[in-house]
Amino acid sequence: MGLTLADSYYLKAKAASQGFHSDWEEVCESLNYALSYDETHCASLCLLGEVYARYLSMPTEAYACFDKVIAADTNYHEVYYLYIKYLIWNKELERAEKLVAFAETIPNSSKAQLQWLSSYIEEVRGNYDACLKTLKEAKKHCYNDGYFDFIEEEEKRIKKKMKLEKPAK
Repeated sequence: MGLTLADSYYLKAKAASQGFHSDWEEVCESLNYALSYDETHCASLCLLGEVYARYLSMPTEAYACFDKVIAADTNYHEVYYLYIKYLIWNKELERAEKLVAFAETIPNSSKAQLQWLSSYIEEVRGNYDACLKTLKEAKKHCYNDGYFDFIEEEEKRIKKKMKLEKPAK
């Protein structure tokens, strides 16, 4: 079993999209090739959705890509983290919450990442206490130091925001 042409072109697109000096011509060309070989290639659709959401400010097109991934393979858990993040960025918090709840039922989904996304929703709402509580829960589901450290840094950042909310003496 080897890589498909869609896999190979996805990897080219992903590599070209990394870093400060992204090669957008290569990203677009490789994504188009990947999706021409397999129009439901989940990783390629996720990357295309990310390009639409993050770089082109086209959330509707991004959501269509993410929906296509979920329709093709509901167990492709990577789509949920991206989709939820961009829903939050666009203040579609109720929809994001529903997607978090659904994603928690997906096998092998990262409970820590989903808890962090839930905390992000609470942060956007200004519910900092609930945010901290959810971050604490997320730490219980971290299985590497890097993500654990990230969650701790998020806690520190939220605590700083809470201090800004307190009236000056």
